[in-house]
Amino acid sequence: MIKFFKKVSIILLIILIIYKRPIITEGIIDAINIWVTNIFPSLFPILILSDLIISTDLINTITNLIGPLFSRIFNVSKYGSYVFVMSLLSGCPSNAKYIKDLLDHKLINKEEGIKILSMSLLYNPVLILSITPFLSTYDSCFIIILNIIINLIIGFINRKEKCEFNNYLDLKPQNFNLINSISKTIDTLLLVLGSLVLFIALSSLITFDHPILNGIFEITNGIKEIASINNYNHQVIITGILMSFGGFSIQTQIKSILKDYDLDYSLFYESRIIHLLLFIILLYFKVVF
Repeated sequence: MIKFFKKVSIILLIILIIYKRPIITEGIIDAINIWVTNIFPSLFPILILSDLIISTDLINTITNLIGPLFSRIFNVSKYGSYVFVMSLLSGCPSNAKYIKDLLDHKLINKEEGIKILSMSLLYNPVLILSITPFLSTYDSCFIIILNIIINLIIGFINRKEKCEFNNYLDLKPQNFNLINSISKTIDTLLLVLGSLVLFIALSSLITFDHPILNGIFEITNGIKEIASINNYNHQVIITGILMSFGGFSIQTQIKSILKDYDLDYSLFYESRIIHLLLFIILLYFKVVF
């Protein structure tokens, strides 16, 4: 029966894609424009920089400086601090790339990787400011900072989740190859583009148009549509709601980057529910008071 419904669903989807081809084409073009104008310029340099950091002793300097305190508070290795600090600058799905680097060099294990991932759903501040012109600069900055605080709260809540880690491992400097770094970065960004195109195209098939619904598929597209809402307080709250969930597109991008590792994402999804509830509650008090 399940196989039958799958076949019927696929056939219906094909018919819908053919019938709504102009709308889907427009959605794909919108996705490419978002990637070219917002995502590629913000992610490309920071991903190259992360490879450069891995190739030097700088990662050890960062983790030895703030890592011990981070480790004590959140019950992860000192390398969790590296992912968090880098994610503050570049956001997600770059956080998955940093975690993959640590997994590749066997500095963390899979259980710790999920704990770090669960508390690093952060966003590039420049990107958020650029796609929220409908909000005041104060409120955009407030939402960015609040998101950072909630991620830290989630990290503290999840500290009870046991995982083995070793704070005495140091990464040996690697040879930096610019060509390889550019190649890996382009591969990562193409994964991002593919997910972006897929979910924006799917959201364009839905006749009921609302920022939350579109943002569930792809957060950047959803946030840009919030400007059409007349109530300013609703704009603030919905922006927070979309940032707490991240959207199917970002979640798919994260899984694509970490596809080489068989990870259990249950803690990540549980953390998103906590994230959503905390964001709604705190933003509601901000709006009311």
